[in-house]
Amino acid sequence: MLKKQVLDTIKKYNLIEKNDRLVVAVSGGPDSISLLHILLTIREEYNLELNVAHVNHMIRKNAILDEEYVKEFCDNNNINVFIKRVDVLEFAKKEKIGTEEAGRKVRYEFFDEVQKQTNSNKIAIAHNKNDNAETVILNFMRGSGNSGLVGIEPKNGKYIRPLVKSLRKDIEEYCEKNTLNPRIDESNAENVYNRNKVRNVILPYIEKEFNPNIINTIDRLSDIVKENEEYMEQVAEEEYKKIVIEQNEKYIEI
Repeated sequence: MLKKQVLDTIKKYNLIEKNDRLVVAVSGGPDSISLLHILLTIREEYNLELNVAHVNHMIRKNAILDEEYVKEFCDNNNINVFIKRVDVLEFAKKEKIGTEEAGRKVRYEFFDEVQKQTNSNKIAIAHNKNDNAETVILNFMRGSGNSGLVGIEPKNGKYIRPLVKSLRKDIEEYCEKNTLNPRIDESNAENVYNRNKVRNVILPYIEKEFNPNIINTIDRLSDIVKENEEYMEQVAEEEYKKIVIEQNEKYIEI
């Protein structure tokens, strides 16, 4: 079921083409390892080059086990793997930013590094449909406009997200079915960060008390807002072209 969902997403949004060279961001958790496993199943068909990028944030004691797990998985499947260790807590302190922001900054800078080093043309990130719902709620609470309600897009420049239309529960089932034994980040259960509060408190409450299908509902909202945004941009562009043509015609008459 998950593989079909991912392949449908890839085709619908034209995320992957034959002969692509991909950097795959892999933490070792269920999302990223299932994405990598699915990409492996289509590697020959699409003639893909897969390069894995893993960042050890050095926050958790078990982080080294995550690193070893990713390396072993890649070695066993003949995949190039690039690993970076960064003391994210120290980096956040130095940059005077939050830990979440620091971690994201470190990760994406490393992904860009690996992309250049391997001459890859795309970077695959394992965001899923639940992540999108969490992002929309966080953006809403910050007072975001329409762009924030669009959430996490399947494709944004060189970044692609083949799992973004798949539910976390389907991803976990896929891992179990294929005996992937992903690493579990125990800090995800700690309601210290805002995203964890949304994931562990707010969304479960909404599912229980209001709408058991809230994840899919928010995903539809994101799609609708995105379509509206694209339509308005198209209308604005057409109107701009009309104005330019009219001005040029007046200039020629003069």
